[in-house]
Amino acid sequence: MYAPLLFVCLCIASSFAGVIYSPIEETEEYVLVPLSRGRRQTTGGVDSGGRAFIKHTGTIVDNNRHHLTGTASATKQFKPNGPLITSGSLDYTHKPSGSTLGIGASNTRRFGTDVHAAGRYNFYNKGGTSVFAEGNYGRHFGGPGGTGRPNYYGGVGISHRW
Repeated sequence: MYAPLLFVCLCIASSFAGVIYSPIEETEEYVLVPLSRGRRQTTGGVDSGGRAFIKHTGTIVDNNRHHLTGTASATKQFKPNGPLITSGSLDYTHKPSGSTLGIGASNTRRFGTDVHAAGRYNFYNKGGTSVFAEGNYGRHFGGPGGTGRPNYYGGVGISHRW
């Protein structure tokens, strides 16, 4: 039960380093922000429906071969009062081959945690033609419905751009 929540914390901690105080739901909640000079973006606000949100994305690694980005977000509905939703993700791209891997989790307070992972490995990627294997996995943990069955997919394919 705690593994998905630990994963969200790991995603956040791996891409962000500083701490800012943010009072949410009469408790001390913290949002982590990057201290490095890498590319980063923070957005947030409150919409007319009373939904407050904050999202932070930061580039962890970006060189000729690898690109790794981390994202963390939190959303809270205030009118009417709704649950706090927190999420985190890591997205990796191997630049020479175009292969990708993404992992993430989202926790809705009192309703459980959804985890997901998706990847694509390009065996061949040249001249507009790509031969690849891909797959994804998702599962819900906890909440009123309990832990659900895993949902997964895997396959191989070929694509070409003219």
